[in-house]
Amino acid sequence: MGNDDDEHDSIDEQDYQLQLAQDIFRNPEDDEDEWLGTEAEHDGISELQWTCPINTTGADDISIIYHLAFLAPGHGDSLWNSSRCIAEHILDPKRRADLLGILLLDNEQNGRKFSWPPKTCLEFGAGAALPSLALLMAGAQKVVFTDRYVNEQTFDALKLSIEKNALAWNIGEEEISRRTAIAGHTWGEEIEILLKDVAASETNDADGSENEDALVDLLIASDCIYNPTYHAALLQSASALIEPSTGIFIVGYSLHGNVPTSHVERFFTEAKQEYGLEVVLELVVEYSEGQMGIGSVDEERGNVYLKILACRDSVHCKDINL
Repeated sequence: MGNDDDEHDSIDEQDYQLQLAQDIFRNPEDDEDEWLGTEAEHDGISELQWTCPINTTGADDISIIYHLAFLAPGHGDSLWNSSRCIAEHILDPKRRADLLGILLLDNEQNGRKFSWPPKTCLEFGAGAALPSLALLMAGAQKVVFTDRYVNEQTFDALKLSIEKNALAWNIGEEEISRRTAIAGHTWGEEIEILLKDVAASETNDADGSENEDALVDLLIASDCIYNPTYHAALLQSASALIEPSTGIFIVGYSLHGNVPTSHVERFFTEAKQEYGLEVVLELVVEYSEGQMGIGSVDEERGNVYLKILACRDSVHCKDINL
């Protein structure tokens, strides 16, 4: 009888937590994005719409539907400034030029160093996955959404985001299946499996067979380095996946004050010394309203630092003479 009571209490607690999540989601006073409600059949998953202003005369703003899972790992149940910032720099041509700069210019010896839109992309710790969704909208051939597996809710939220935006952008089921993949990935673990997922997503142009040597042209980590404990694991995954000649790794982060700034920025020292990944470009974007996704009005915490890393022997580093 005691075990039955414990199980009943556990179910009641789960129901309470889900109801609490829905109540929180239904009152997004600290978020400027349009609240679209919660799908009845997907308890604990909220649906919102974010709009990216395009700074080009005559160009329409771009809207993306995204979903937040209450039970997402880490802090994936919020939309962080770095996620929206990277998405803005993917979708808006002027911002993209500010971020990628000379990487998009033709080089006499190597040709264009980084092609846009990129061929194969992968986001670590995707959460709301705005950058991945933006890449899909921008025309990337393949986008791999990854996050740590804790429960199915996180991946249900990602599936909903892909489905809803594909419908809005008139991307058919066959094409969306070919251009997207969702994978559970814990940084530093089972990298070989993730490499197979990437390889399976690419085919050789000549005969359509699977490209076993495929690597990733564009890696993204949005607010993934706030905890130095996981720096090495993230770098292990990134260094194994990045295309060594022309691939780039965009790291976006804010300073949340949980550890000293120097501890967060050791990520880039470790990247260079231990993994041969150099910072080739960097940019600071100010958000004076703070971290709106979590209701923080701290201006310093709202700022986003964007850094682009590339392999030491890549064309990017050779031209910059690092």
